[in-house]
Amino acid sequence: MEKDKIFRYNDQSERYHSMNKIYILATTILWLQFIIYLLLKLNSNSIVSITAYSNLALIALFAIGNVIIFVRQKGGSLLKRVVIFDVGIEFLLLGMQTNAEFLYYALITILALLIPYYDRKQFKNACASYTILYTIVVAIRIFKGIFQADVDAFCRVICVYLLLFIVYRIGTLTKLFSDDALGSVAAQSEKQQAMFDGIVDISKIIHSETAKSSSLVDELVNVTQTVAGNMKNIATASHTTSQNIEEQNNMTRSIQTAIETTGEHSRQMVSVATESNASIQENIKVMESLKAQSAQIASTNHEVTASMAKLQEKTAEVENIAGMILNISSQTNLLALNASIESARAGEAGRGFAVVADQIRQLAEQTKQSTEEITRITTELSMNANDVVKSIESSIDATNDQNDKIISAAASFEQLNANMAKLIQDIGAIDHQISGLSESNNRIVDNISQLSAATQEVTASAEQVEQMSDDNLNYANEVKDTINQIVDTSNGLKKYL
Repeated sequence: MEKDKIFRYNDQSERYHSMNKIYILATTILWLQFIIYLLLKLNSNSIVSITAYSNLALIALFAIGNVIIFVRQKGGSLLKRVVIFDVGIEFLLLGMQTNAEFLYYALITILALLIPYYDRKQFKNACASYTILYTIVVAIRIFKGIFQADVDAFCRVICVYLLLFIVYRIGTLTKLFSDDALGSVAAQSEKQQAMFDGIVDISKIIHSETAKSSSLVDELVNVTQTVAGNMKNIATASHTTSQNIEEQNNMTRSIQTAIETTGEHSRQMVSVATESNASIQENIKVMESLKAQSAQIASTNHEVTASMAKLQEKTAEVENIAGMILNISSQTNLLALNASIESARAGEAGRGFAVVADQIRQLAEQTKQSTEEITRITTELSMNANDVVKSIESSIDATNDQNDKIISAAASFEQLNANMAKLIQDIGAIDHQISGLSESNNRIVDNISQLSAATQEVTASAEQVEQMSDDNLNYANEVKDTINQIVDTSNGLKKYL
């Protein structure tokens, strides 16, 4: 914990945080100094009001912005860039409008505070920018007559340029000194770390390998002890094995009988599978027939849909003709009404014409009623045709769905047919293997007889192996003691792992 506190400023964000606190304090003091200067100038009427108030508003905006940036990015580099810009702008504005001499020192203060950031590029740019701003302000003051051209003023300008140059050189040298010092420390640290890593790696390898060797030796001792014990048991078990051989011979004869029964069952399975395959072939033919019939039904539905569409077109034409007749009957009725009016004007001479006009009107009214009835009938016919079309479309959808299902069923039958063919082939292969198994079982009987003779030889070999296992056990214990000494030596480096 104490070490982390000592080297806290090795982290860039920690350095920036500390410098930003100094930066925000220094800029706050500078803004207060600018505000007091402007208020005093405004009180003595030495500055135009609009100039004073606009600069006060700008300073307040800069100060608030700096505080917000500091609160949000306490360890960031944004604050110093913004402050460089803010102070430069305010220096330019006040420098062109007043004769304040303390502004030069504000520039020097901001540049001096940039040195601990160790940002050479930004420091160089800031020095160059402030030198240019200072030159512009001096030139404008000379042009406006604000600058007092005397020896003191000339010396002051030279001193300011000199201070700017000195601050720049100090900042550059400080960065170089810091880089060289840190680089030297880093190089030495890397060299020491590389040496230490090499030593630690070697110690890790030694410790790991010796641990593995110790484990292997322990396992070897255990295995050797087990082998020695097993060899004693082998000799005893050999006699028991010879007794079991006769029992195995009897069991192989029973297996032979079971193999023959299994062969008969496999042949029966081939017969059943062949009959199932024939039935599947018939089902495939039926599915093909259903598929053709479904296609025919779909074709018929499409033809009916086309016919109903033509019927709807003809119905629409009849409706148009009925509309024309209705329009003519309405005009005829209107003409009959006009004729009745004219015959009434004619008096007795137009009475006969009035009777004719009344009959024409009645016929026009009947025609109108008949036309409306035709329109009603054609409308119902069109609606019924629409219903028929919808029903046929539903039938087409159902037919298509049925066709899809038929195709799916046909594919399933095809797959089943293929599976049955594969099953027949597999059963044939099993029958062949059973025949081979029968031959193998006969060989087993012969081998069991040979095994009985080999068991006696195994008993003699087991006694010899038992003696060799005892010798290996002694050697393994000596190796284990040597490895334990190596492990004890490597444990001295364990604290560095």
